[in-house]
Amino acid sequence: MARSTSLRKTEPVAPGAEAGKRTRSAAATETLVKRLVRTRSANEITNVIGLKPIKGRSGPKIAY
Repeated sequence: MARSTSLRKTEPVAPGAEAGKRTRSAAATETLVKRLVRTRSANEITNVIGLKPIKGRSGPKIAY
């Protein structure tokens, strides 16, 4: 079946629907930024963010 070339029609978002999104307080963001500034490797960054460490056959990777 061929793809349609017409644009999708979207409905506008209700003002109350955006309130359901998680927002981070300014203090929490500031703390996260300070922790990220002190990191020196990709694995330290992943720990701060909350991801699993990066591993490979040749050891930790330097980029995510």
